[in-house]
Amino acid sequence: MVIPLKKWRTRAFAVLFAVLVLSSLTGALSMVPPKGHTGSVTPAEAMPVAQRHLQWASSNLPGFEDWKNAKLSQPVVYYFPNGTKSAYEFTVLVNGKPNGFILVAAQRYMPPVLEFSKGEAPSKRLGRITATRIKGFSTERHRLLYYGALSYSVELKNGKAMDIYGRHISVPKRVSFSPKHHMLSLETETTDNIYPTSTYAEKHIPNVPAWTTTDDDDNPKPYPYNVGPNDDPWSWWDGCTPIAVSMVIAYYEPQLQDSWDREALIDVLHHTLKTNATGATWSYNVVPGIENVYEEYQRISKMITLNNIVENDYTAWWESRETGFYDAIADIDSNHPLLLWMIDGGSALDRSQDYVNHTVTVVGYVGYSSAFYWEIHDTWDSVSHYIADGNWKEAWFIFVRRR
Repeated sequence: MVIPLKKWRTRAFAVLFAVLVLSSLTGALSMVPPKGHTGSVTPAEAMPVAQRHLQWASSNLPGFEDWKNAKLSQPVVYYFPNGTKSAYEFTVLVNGKPNGFILVAAQRYMPPVLEFSKGEAPSKRLGRITATRIKGFSTERHRLLYYGALSYSVELKNGKAMDIYGRHISVPKRVSFSPKHHMLSLETETTDNIYPTSTYAEKHIPNVPAWTTTDDDDNPKPYPYNVGPNDDPWSWWDGCTPIAVSMVIAYYEPQLQDSWDREALIDVLHHTLKTNATGATWSYNVVPGIENVYEEYQRISKMITLNNIVENDYTAWWESRETGFYDAIADIDSNHPLLLWMIDGGSALDRSQDYVNHTVTVVGYVGYSSAFYWEIHDTWDSVSHYIADGNWKEAWFIFVRRR
């Protein structure tokens, strides 16, 4: 599936939502990640997440400018059916009046911002609908449920709930909120739906290479005598991390974008990143490997003939997905491609194969009120793909800059 890529778009009746498929992620580790984050998010921790999103939306999304000086209400808590907290809803207040909402995850393994909109807060709509249908209704006595997009409801008895349209529905007995995303197009029937519009934003960094490796194995000559399009002394697969890094470096070094220098750069990075013979790279070798590529080119240029060399020195650093989301957006907005390191990653929108443990180059994003997608060059071919934010068990960004 391909997302239509139009610069900014607001639709009155067709709204796209990310639907979270209730499944688990599996896969054997081929990379060792930095330490992850688990556990619940407290209301005090959720508040600054919502505040940062206010500022981001007001600066980046047309129609959200009035959120710049907005305030946030105290959070309304939503739960999974098993009683675990799932989300915090903050009503956005502009000049003291409701002007939308932001839904922040209550668990650390979930994407920080689940949904946001200029429409009515779901808890308000639920309260208004259920107050006329349930005798003695109150948010203190009746628990609000959220376990995926469009699943807002009020818990009743005997495994039942009332949804946001006033319908009685069955509550799933077991829910595993794993961020495997699919796209669903919904046609709204009336203009008073809580999602009356979808504000569309995108950014794409031009001229970032999209490639994979093409040289083979079975070369008895050791590194660096294989550098270039020659066969390699390791497996035919140079590794996703060297290939992903090479696209970032070559973006800043256009002299390395021909086929000869592409293979040379990937081979050098395979060495500096200490990628093993089967293509796996350990996390602790990534930053040193990137920061050593300039010196390595200088060293091997005295040993072999190179068409071109790396002309700049580089620095790199890690940030978790939780802390680095807005930094990643800022880098893309400033035309700085970066890396995404996934553990148990799902598939891109147009692929059926999961990435599992994989590194890709991030070259843009597409976002709207209910979902966010990263544009990636995934090292498997020479075109762009899109992966839903959170479509993995854990993930980190690796930022790369010229010194």
